[in-house]
Amino acid sequence: MMTVRLQGRLTGTAISIIARTPLLRRRLLHAAAARGRSLVLCYHTIGPRRRGEQVIEPIAPELFAAQMRALREIGDIVPLADVLTRRSGARPAFAVTFDDDDPSHARYALPVLRELGIEATFFLSGRSLHGVGAYWWTRLQQSAEELGLEETCRRIGHTGRTLEEVARACRAEAFVRELETSAALPAMSLSDMRALAEAGMTIGFHTIRHPLLTKLSRPELATALIDGRETLADAVGQDIDYLAYPYGGADARVAAMARRLGYRAAFTLGNRPMHASGDPMLVMRWQPGPATPDRLIAEGALRLMLSPRFELEAAHELPAAIDHPAEIGPNQPRIRVPGGMPRGEIGHRRDPAAHECAG
Repeated sequence: MMTVRLQGRLTGTAISIIARTPLLRRRLLHAAAARGRSLVLCYHTIGPRRRGEQVIEPIAPELFAAQMRALREIGDIVPLADVLTRRSGARPAFAVTFDDDDPSHARYALPVLRELGIEATFFLSGRSLHGVGAYWWTRLQQSAEELGLEETCRRIGHTGRTLEEVARACRAEAFVRELETSAALPAMSLSDMRALAEAGMTIGFHTIRHPLLTKLSRPELATALIDGRETLADAVGQDIDYLAYPYGGADARVAAMARRLGYRAAFTLGNRPMHASGDPMLVMRWQPGPATPDRLIAEGALRLMLSPRFELEAAHELPAAIDHPAEIGPNQPRIRVPGGMPRGEIGHRRDPAAHECAG
């Protein structure tokens, strides 16, 4: 723990120095571009600040726009397909991605992207296409607001002094009981998904039920990566070539399955840059959060100088799965199964009566 804290302080010091030293920042960015290093950014929720504690704190649209303008001043914001093949350039390249079926993507993020001419990638689950409700964290948030944190804790069987602690406990126990809420929970509609695609955004897949894939058996893993992929493709009128691993959880086995099922690239989470020579099934994405534009540039310059390798051991540090494997449904009948993959394995399903535990 002390080592982690020390590393955090050293990183913070380095970022502060880079932010105060324009010449150093320019040299770092130029060196990263010459080496062909790029950063893929990951966002979850863009929207107005909400009252009270939030499981996922939204980034204000104005701040998100300022971050994008700052990136364009120091580099090129390019489509995801371009950053995957970029070898070198005069300026570093950045790609922008979003995760989850959050209606704020179409309402708040899309207008900013349109105004600035940015082609982003949205990794969607397509939950509403299958009659699947809100993600577990949305239900947890709403229940805490309606019933209070103490009653919500009693209902899900976890304890915590804050909403953040409860969410962390849910992840650690890999189980969340079903939560009923009075209010209708926000969901991304089919029209929202199509609006993103029609605006020129790339649509990727994030699995329907958002399980931690490293915890699934081989049949369950194959089913999770297939179920709903073609349904989403049909809905948005695009081929679904890219995958974002839920929770960023991946290992060599998961990456091999994604490759076998025909994904062109798949993305995890981390702080390192990417290079075209790396494994396209293990591309790291950086979550900048609500960083100010100056800090975003300074931290981005620092991240670009890290080695663009993926440490598989980092998968063991990810939060435990919250989803329940039994909730993975049967595969879509139109899915084309690659040669050598037994169809019986992909269609495998356990207890169909099991309730959904997370997203």
